[in-house]
Parts: sequence; structure tokens; C-alpha cells
Amino acid sequence: MKKIRLPHADSRRIADTVDVITHGKFITSGLFKRYFFAVLLIVVLVMMSISVRFDCVTGMETIASLRTRLEVVRTELQRERSTYMSSTRESAMQHRIDSLGLGLGIQERPPYKLPETDERR
Repeated sequence: MKKIRLPHADSRRIADTVDVITHGKFITSGLFKRYFFAVLLIVVLVMMSISVRFDCVTGMETIASLRTRLEVVRTELQRERSTYMSSTRESAMQHRIDSLGLGLGIQERPPYKLPETDERR
């Protein structure tokens, strides 16, 4: 296999180009002056993109938070509705019992079980 030899001037130019790129010397103030409007347009577009992305992310977080609150409110609504319907039925029954003059009322305490004793068996 044959080795390719570069002339000394070409290898020096390649080394200089690599040196310029690695040390960041290719971005100079002259570059910004020459391409001022293009650089300004790119910076504005990048800033707009960041702004839109931020708005979308915060909007999605707000939507997720509101959905969670909506589920909590729906559950609370269902619980309150069942409590109201239960009390409506009780009051309707009590009103009917009172109108018939049966003398019955709503029990204050829940029923309890009597303990079993050996005498009852």
C-alpha cells in the first residue's frame, strides 16, 4: 500500500484550520458584523421557540392540575348528592308518618346487638 504524502504547506494549512476550529477562533466580531441580520434573526427565532415551548409546558401542567381538581369536585358532588337524596327520603317519610299520626320517629342511635348469655340458650 502506498502512503500519500502531503506537501509541507498543505499539512500546515490543515493544522492551522484544525487549530482555528478547536480554539473557537472562527467566531469573530467580524463574522457578527458581516451577518448581523442573519444572526439576529436566528437569535429571535430561537428565543421565540423557547417561549412557545415554555407556554405549552405550563399550559399542559395547568390542564393536568385542573383535571385533577375536576375529578375531586365530581366525587364531592356525588357524595353531596347522595347525602341530599338520603335526607330528602327521610324527611318525606317523616312527613308522611306525622300526617298519618303513627307516632314513629327517626332513631337517634344506631341499633345495637345484645350480648348472648348462657341463660338465653
